[in-house]
Amino acid sequence: MYVSIWKRFWAFIIDAAFFLLLFWILAQILDNFTISIVLLVIIWLYYALLESSPWQASLGKRIMGLKVVDKRGRRLSFGKATKRLLSRVVTNLTFYFGFFTAAFDEHKETLHDKMSKSVVINKNAEFNPDDYQEPAHHDLTLITIISLILAAVFVAGLLWWVVLPQYQKIGDRLNAATIIDNLNLAVQNRPARLQAAQGGQEIWLKSYSGCVNDPQDPLTLQCHGYRMTLQPEGILAVSRLSDWHEYSLFKSYKNGKITCAAQTKSAIKFCRSLDLP
Repeated sequence: MYVSIWKRFWAFIIDAAFFLLLFWILAQILDNFTISIVLLVIIWLYYALLESSPWQASLGKRIMGLKVVDKRGRRLSFGKATKRLLSRVVTNLTFYFGFFTAAFDEHKETLHDKMSKSVVINKNAEFNPDDYQEPAHHDLTLITIISLILAAVFVAGLLWWVVLPQYQKIGDRLNAATIIDNLNLAVQNRPARLQAAQGGQEIWLKSYSGCVNDPQDPLTLQCHGYRMTLQPEGILAVSRLSDWHEYSLFKSYKNGKITCAAQTKSAIKFCRSLDLP
C-alpha cells in the first residue's frame, strides 16, 4: 500500500521535467523576475489543485500510479494540499534528506508527509486508517533534527570539496595576474643602470602596492604573497599556490616574454593553465 521511495523519486522527476519545459517556454516571453513570480504561482496551483482533485496526485504521481491521502484515507482539501506543498520547503532546505528518510520509515513517509499529516499510497490501494499508527511527536522532531544535521554535513562537504578549491583557484589566478602586472611595470620603469644591478635601495624607483624593500637584499621586493628579485637578464617573481607549492614567473629584459617554472605536479599544472604574454 505504501509507496517506495523510488516510485516517488521518478514521479518527482516527471514533475520536474514538466516545470523545466514550462520554464523554457516562459523564458521566451517574460523577464527573469516575472518568470519567478509566475512559476511560483503555477507550482502552487499545480500541486494544490491536482492533489486535492479526484486524481489526488500530481501529473508525475498519476503516471506512476500514486495518490495522496490524509491520515484517515480521505482526499486532501485545497488548503491541506497547500500546507503539504509549504511543508516541502523544509524538505528542500535539508537538501532532500527529508525526502530520503522515507526509505527507513514504516509508512514510507517523508519529512513533509509527517508535517502535513498526509500519506502517499498506490492509486488502487484501500487505506485503512485503523492500520495506521500515528508516530509520536518526538519522532518527527528527531527526524527533523537528523535531516538538518545531515544537510549541514552535506553543505560542509560541498564547501570543502567543491567551493573552497574553486575559491582557491580563483585566488591563485588573481595573485598571478597581479604579479604579471607588476613584472611588466617593473621592466617598463627600470632605469638603464639596473642592468648592471650594482645594489642600493634606490634600485626600485617605482613603488608597488603591497611591496616593501628587503633590508637584507636591496635587489628584492617582498610583496604580499610573493617576492620580486632583480636579476641581470630580467626580473624574477616567486610565489606559492594555496596548496603551498611554489612557482616562479620570470620577465626577460631581452624579449619581454614571461615564463613560468615549477617543480611540483600541481604547480606545473598551474603554470600550464596561465595565458602568459
